[in-house]
Amino acid sequence: MTSDTDVTDAQIAGLLLAVAALIGEIRRKGVLDGGEIDGALQRLADDIGGSKLAQAAPEDPMIRATLAPLEQLRRMNTLFDEASGRFPDWISKGDEGA
Repeated sequence: MTSDTDVTDAQIAGLLLAVAALIGEIRRKGVLDGGEIDGALQRLADDIGGSKLAQAAPEDPMIRATLAPLEQLRRMNTLFDEASGRFPDWISKGDEGA
């Protein structure tokens, strides 16, 4: 039997992979480069980290949970291969530090 938590985790993983695919397509088309995408994700993380809740309780599980997908997308962004337009080794390297 699969728990609700397992299903939720799988849904979040699927969403992150979908966003990574969009990031890859944006990079492949030359709309934004890896540094610009990383910068956008970092600015969002900085905004979250600068929120009143994060300042009051930086170790709050909700803050960490909100930042985790941004960190994962930043890792995925570094794995993008310009030549193939894909994310080789994303399973092993994308999970590092997770």
